[in-house]
Amino acid sequence: MDNVIHSYENYREENRLTTNNARKIEFITTIRAFNDIFPPNAKILDCAAGTGAYALYLADKGFHVTATDLTPRHIEYINNQLKQKPYSMQTNILDARDLSIFDNESFDIVLNMGPFYHLVDAADREKCMNEGLRVLKCGGLFITAYILHK
Repeated sequence: MDNVIHSYENYREENRLTTNNARKIEFITTIRAFNDIFPPNAKILDCAAGTGAYALYLADKGFHVTATDLTPRHIEYINNQLKQKPYSMQTNILDARDLSIFDNESFDIVLNMGPFYHLVDAADREKCMNEGLRVLKCGGLFITAYILHK
């Protein structure tokens, strides 16, 4: 995963959802769906949160959010944003294939919207999925985005 970290250390992820109208629409439609289905006061894990666009939005709305990402610069960016917020958020540099710092059934919602783009090996995708489901409470919401790899 070093290649993923290196790539994101040199990419301005914090601008991704605001650089053009298509990307703005991606963010707006995603949060609209979240607003429609997320129960109040849910405990959310944003796994592979990037620079926290969704994590910070959800925390602003009053959700209890934990943000993780593989890229240290992303977590540093989130932590810097949190200095301007009236709330705290747990942040961790983590690989989505190993969420062992969290207990089973810790979260009402798991957002797994980044890792599958980079996990080309089926065994890695399975580890990532299993870890996300392990930390998800029974009856919780597991939300993912993916690109199929052949």
